[in-house]
Amino acid sequence: MRQKSLLLSLVISFFTINTFAQKTGILTVNAIYKGVLEGYDHLCKTMVYVDGKLAGETSEQLQSEPNACAIKVTKGNHNVRVVNMTNYEGNWEEHTITNDYSIDALYESEINFKKELTINLVFDITEEKTFANLK
Repeated sequence: MRQKSLLLSLVISFFTINTFAQKTGILTVNAIYKGVLEGYDHLCKTMVYVDGKLAGETSEQLQSEPNACAIKVTKGNHNVRVVNMTNYEGNWEEHTITNDYSIDALYESEINFKKELTINLVFDITEEKTFANLK
């Protein structure tokens, strides 16, 4: 009897885990700056918000270095906001025109997640634009 209960528990656990795994996807965000001027290569990190909640962030690196993070996201429609943060004089702040930067280094969109999605962001200081490519 005990072996049957254990076997039943294992089967239920397997199907529960398998069902949960099928309901999530991976969101990868790649970010890099282009046109960084000498003396303005700030320490930065990129924050990823899903439906208004912080879901992940990149490591802290200089703007001139590419950075990335990957997070699990449940399948379906979600509001995704990706914002680059800059460390200026010891304080983290959004890299936006409002904060006296030349571009708004952010991306926001309603996205329907299926399995995997990669957002490649280029924060182009020379052209004063953020370019996003979704794959």
